[in-house]
Amino acid sequence: MTNITLEQIRENYGIFEFKNIERGQHKIVGNQIGTKRETISKAVDEAKILSFFPKLEKSKAVPLARLRTNKELKLFSEKYAVYSLEVRSLYKLVKEWRKSVEENPRIILTELQHDLIIGSTFGDANIRQRNKNCMFRVGHSPKQKEYVEWKFEILKMFPGNGIKLWQRIVNGRLVNTYNFDINTHYAFNFYRKLFYNNNGDKIITKEVLEQLNPRSLAIWLCDDGSYCRKLKYIILSTNSFSLNEHKLMKSFFKKKWNLNPTIGFRDNKYYYLRFKVEDTKKLIEIVRPHILNCMKYKIGEENEQ
Repeated sequence: MTNITLEQIRENYGIFEFKNIERGQHKIVGNQIGTKRETISKAVDEAKILSFFPKLEKSKAVPLARLRTNKELKLFSEKYAVYSLEVRSLYKLVKEWRKSVEENPRIILTELQHDLIIGSTFGDANIRQRNKNCMFRVGHSPKQKEYVEWKFEILKMFPGNGIKLWQRIVNGRLVNTYNFDINTHYAFNFYRKLFYNNNGDKIITKEVLEQLNPRSLAIWLCDDGSYCRKLKYIILSTNSFSLNEHKLMKSFFKKKWNLNPTIGFRDNKYYYLRFKVEDTKKLIEIVRPHILNCMKYKIGEENEQ
């Protein structure tokens, strides 16, 4: 295969032809035009940066492409004079920036984005380690497709491949879910360290619980909660956590919101939290302002059209 160089791509195609090629298509496009996946990746990165900074020297696109979102490029350029800095200085400053975001992702996240990641990770979301950085995955049933779309819209500043229908066989039956994956980003390293132990297990700690507020609690409830219409109580299906972790959650709810959930046990292996009728009423008042219309059934109310 002829390995077309980046310079040849610039001359023959124009760099901006490659701006919107998704990461998963880099190898395919490379095979089509006769070059390596890495060369296509460089072309995509260069197109992205030069679209943002039209008069920038091409050599500066390489370090700046390590800032993975447009919001970061904007904030970084407001802080540093990218047009006048030398390439070596840009490399150093970008490295420092990435480290700062990894330690405190709120530098680039809105409060809503932070609460969404927290509430979702308490619930059904997963943060997966991929080499140095982590990716974020959300998945819900077809009934909750609108809820998935809401989450996707909030986090759309991060590169990903969009919402997709995923099908698998579980216990002999077909299960459909709507998923979206967000590509690896150093911001998610913070949440991975917060929620997971060294073995890769999701855990509950005091530090994790202190991140909860009414909005992130509402998102957790929409993920893992269920309302019993007959008996008028809410259950949080916290099945993956240990008895000690449930005791910690119970203590937290008492201290934070004066709620006193019961720790239940089922199938001889799963613990869960059940809120008694009066506590369920109080819990609903805490989270109602943050419950989407399409998820009102989680608190025993009719979904609004």
